[in-house]
Order: sequence, then C-alpha cells, then structure tokens
Amino acid sequence: MKAVTIDRRQGEGKRDGKTNHDATGLSWLPIDSLLCEARLNFPTRKSYLTSCDKSRGITEELMSEYQYVGFRAIEKPVSEKNLEYIHSQSSRAEITPWSFDNEYHFGDFRGNALEMLRRGYEIHLHYSSFGTHKLFIRLPQGLPDKKGAAAYFTEDTLKFIADKEGPGGTLCVEPYYETDDLGPIFDIENLLDRLVPLRTEILDGDLRPLFLAHLAICLDYEYDGEETTEAPVPAGLEKLTDAQEALAEFFGLEDALITAASKGTPPTAIHNERKNEQMEWLKTQSQVTKDEWLLQLISDSHSTVRPEILAKFRKNRKIPAWPTFSKNRTIAQLEGAADEIRQAKKLAVAKAAARQRAKKLASIAAEPEKTLLETEKLVKNRSTDSYREIATLLSDLRESLAQTDQIGLAEVQAEKLKRANPTLRTLHSELRKKGLIAK
Repeated sequence: MKAVTIDRRQGEGKRDGKTNHDATGLSWLPIDSLLCEARLNFPTRKSYLTSCDKSRGITEELMSEYQYVGFRAIEKPVSEKNLEYIHSQSSRAEITPWSFDNEYHFGDFRGNALEMLRRGYEIHLHYSSFGTHKLFIRLPQGLPDKKGAAAYFTEDTLKFIADKEGPGGTLCVEPYYETDDLGPIFDIENLLDRLVPLRTEILDGDLRPLFLAHLAICLDYEYDGEETTEAPVPAGLEKLTDAQEALAEFFGLEDALITAASKGTPPTAIHNERKNEQMEWLKTQSQVTKDEWLLQLISDSHSTVRPEILAKFRKNRKIPAWPTFSKNRTIAQLEGAADEIRQAKKLAVAKAAARQRAKKLASIAAEPEKTLLETEKLVKNRSTDSYREIATLLSDLRESLAQTDQIGLAEVQAEKLKRANPTLRTLHSELRKKGLIAK
C-alpha cells in the first residue's frame, strides 16, 4: 500500500511519523501509522490511541475538522502580567487584553481555560463541528442565589466550580452532543459576543440562563427524557433577552421548546422591583462609601466596583429570589408539548398559505387575459427562467379556471406557444412537466 503524504501544519505542533522506503523509492507506512492517518482524515468523537498517536503528541482530546475557542474580558482588560500567561497557552491565537480567538482545522486547544478565566477573561466558548458546545462564565463574587441555582445543576455537565479561596468561581456548561445532533454555527465569534451580557444577567439573579443551560443538558444523549424531571421554570421565559436567545441558539433549543416551557408562567416585573430595592438600600449607605464607589467609576473606566456593590447589596438586603414555578413534568412531556406547538404552527402556516393561494387564484380567474399576455411577453426573453415561469403561470391559470366555463384555456395557450415556437425545446419541456401539452 503506497503511503499518502499529508502536510498538516495547521495544528499547534508538528507531528512527524517514520516512513519506510522500498527499492522502488515508494514510501510505505506501518499499519500503526496507517490507522493513525485514517483517524486524522476521518475524525470521530473519541479516539483510541496507538503508539503512532502518542509519538506524534496526539492525546485523547477531541478532534474535528473545525474548532473555535474564544475568550472575552468584560469588566476590564487582562493585565500585562497575565497576558504573558495567556500567550503561553497558544502559539497561534489572536490575543488582545480583551479577547482570545483561535480556529483549529487540525489539533486541539490544550490551554487551561479555567486558569485563563481566573487571570482576567470572564467568558469562554468552545465549539466544534463534531459536537462540542462548551460555555464557561467567570463569577468573581459567586452565584447571587446559590439555593435557587442548585435546582439547575447536574453532577458534571452543569456545575459551579468554586475557587480554592474566596467566594468566586466559574459556571461551566458542557452538554454531550454527537456530531449530527445540532446544525452548524457559521458566525461563532459574533455569537460569543452576543453571549457576553449573560454574565451580568446571572449576577443580577436572573435564573433564565441557568434554566436554558439545564434544558441543553437534559436534551443531550446522556439523559433519558422519560426519567429526567424539568427544573423549576423561571418567570419571564416567554420574553428572552438577546443574550439568552443567543444561548438558546448555541445549544440548539427551538422556540417551540421554550414556548412550551414558559406556557402558564407569568411575566416577571422583578427588574423594576429590584431597582426600587436598590434605591432604598443606597439610601442606607454612608456618603463616604458612595463617594468612594463613584470615584472608582469615574477614575477607572474598567472598574469592578459594580459587581462588588451588587454583591454587598444582595448580602445585606436578602432580596427575594427570582420567581420560579415547578410543573412536575418530565423532559419527555415537555418535548411532547413542544411538538404540539410545532404541529399547531405548521397547521397555521398551511392554512395561511391556502388562503393566500385561494386569493391569488381568484385574482387570476377574474382576469385571465393578463396571464395570457404575460406569457406572450415572457417567451420573447428566450431564457430557461422565462420558460419555467410561463409553465407556472399557465398551470395556475388552469387551476383557477377548473370550475368555470373557460376550462381548457391554459392548455389552448400552451399549444399556441408550442406551435409558434417549434424550436424552443426547453419551453416544450417545461410545459410538458406541468401537463399542459402532450408528451
């Protein structure tokens, strides 16, 4: 078997394999190498390593034709000292104090995402064409409502990884998807930018992002919908923010599913209520403290004082948690309700289309001469598109006159056009396809 020479310089490091040569000068690869090459050309979700893989530095990390890894700083840029560490995590990424972007067509990101978040970035997304849809969000003051958030967490795919010291940690969402479970995402960098406001929403106590992440986890291939119970549904789910809509898009959550989940839950006015609570709380703070906060905001455009103030506000006021409603149903029941919504929407669309069609045919039947004149004009264009449009117009005319005394007018016009244009074979073909002239 002749070896295939493949130059893969798009990865993080060079991977060289040994090749044998015979008297003919052809290159031959050992069986172990051929198996390795086969996996590189036809990647799967999981790989089993051979000695060839290990010698080339290939690990059991997921491989695919396309991967994107992105990070964003939100409140302030990454410091110069921490940027040195960030640069050590990838030799190919586009790195700035505010962002990290890298695409892989071979190889994997081997950096420490959690440490990169601890060192300045605040949101991380990892996407691949073979099913990876990973989202990490850094919360330096921790979750605002640990008790409320606990209902949405799972053991390993939706969790909060607390720092060894202090209240902070990282929210991690890592559902298990196979290659064909979700469709491709083409503008992934823009999607990441749209996800950025999620962090502020979570810090403000909004449980909708956690519920959407919960749905994504419960719909992956690791969970049985018949045995998995839907978590409490947060108020306001019927009207998502743009960041929450982006989250639903990232995890492939259909509108019908979210509509089914939100059905029967009231909209929330908690945002306005919370603003009133915050106003009352600010009145209790000393003027010196408020002046210090204001000075930080004025003097430092990247000040982190806002989350610090909000954390203190939540700690002191013990404000009510985001309203939620338990429906005590399984994920399978939720999917059944979503399917009913999809079917009802399809029926509504079909009825609307039928009404529009009936209106169009009535208009054609009222003035058939317009259609006949239009076909005479179109045939002069001498183009395939025009011939196809003629056939469509006459087909509609036939349908519109089916129950009138002018039945057969469309066929008469088709024969007339055929006789007048005997060499226009494409026109004849289009008319035959619609059954307007004999084969």
